[in-house]
Amino acid sequence: MDARDWLGLQATHNPMRWILPVEPKVSVRSRFLFGGAALGAAISALEGTTERPVVWATAQYLSFAPVGSVMDLDVHVSVASRFTTQARVIGHVGEKEIVTVNAALGTRELEVVREWPVVPEVRPPDECRARDHRYEQESLGQYLEQRLASAPPGHDRGGPTGHGEGRICMWAKPPDDIASSATTLAILGDWVPMGIGMASGLPLSSNSLDNTIRILDVRPTDWYLLEIEAAGIRNGFGHGQIRIWGDDGGLQAIASQSVVVRERRAPDRGIAGEGRSG
Repeated sequence: MDARDWLGLQATHNPMRWILPVEPKVSVRSRFLFGGAALGAAISALEGTTERPVVWATAQYLSFAPVGSVMDLDVHVSVASRFTTQARVIGHVGEKEIVTVNAALGTRELEVVREWPVVPEVRPPDECRARDHRYEQESLGQYLEQRLASAPPGHDRGGPTGHGEGRICMWAKPPDDIASSATTLAILGDWVPMGIGMASGLPLSSNSLDNTIRILDVRPTDWYLLEIEAAGIRNGFGHGQIRIWGDDGGLQAIASQSVVVRERRAPDRGIAGEGRSG
C-alpha cells in the first residue's frame, strides 16, 4: 500500500481535482485533519497529476478541516518546462479554504551527489524506549511506532535525548505495508511542533502555521530517524526544523515549520505538536 491509500486520497474524473475524506485515522484526536497529512495529500495529488516527483513543497495552513468533512484538492500547474514543473494545490471544504501548497517537481540528469550533514549518534531502535503518549481518541500519530532515539554512552550532551539543548532525536516507523514516498516524508516532517514542546520542558501545545519539505532521496527504510532542532520561542510563536534520515544513515529530506505556541489550559494527552489542519 502506498501513502496515498493510507491517507484515503482519491482521484476524480478531473485529473486536476482530488478528494480527501477527513477520517479519524488522518486526524488530530478525531477532531480535525493532521497538518502533515494535508501536505502529504497535496504532494501525492501533485505527483499524480504531473507524473513528476516533488523536489520542494510548502504548505500554509489557513483553517481546520473537521473530521467527517471532505476536502477537495485542486491542482494548478503554472509552468511545465522540460525538466521542472511549478504548481500549487488549493485544499478547500466547500468554499472554505483550508490549505495552500506551492511546489516544484521534476528531475534532472546530474551525476553529482553530495550530503554534508552527518547523521547523529543514536542507539538503534531496539535499544530505545517508546515515546510516552496516550491516545484517548483516534489520531494519525497512533499508527506510527515512535521511540526516543537516545544518544549512546559517551555521546550524551544533555537535552531530552542526549543531543544537546533544543535537539531531539526520535525513531519513527509507519505501518509495515506503507511504501516509502515523498508523501510519507511530508507526514513525518510535521513533528517539529513536538520537538519544540519537548525542548521547552513546559506544558505547551502548538498549531502549525506552515510546513516546508525538501526532498533529497526517497528510498526504502524500515525506520526513519527524525532529528528535530527547536530554534526558539518568542512572542507566542515557535520555529524549528527537522532532518529525516533512513536507517542506513542517508539523508532523505529536511523540513521546517513555524507554529503558534500556547500554554495548555487543560490536560492534553495527544501528541504534542500535532499540527494545524490542512
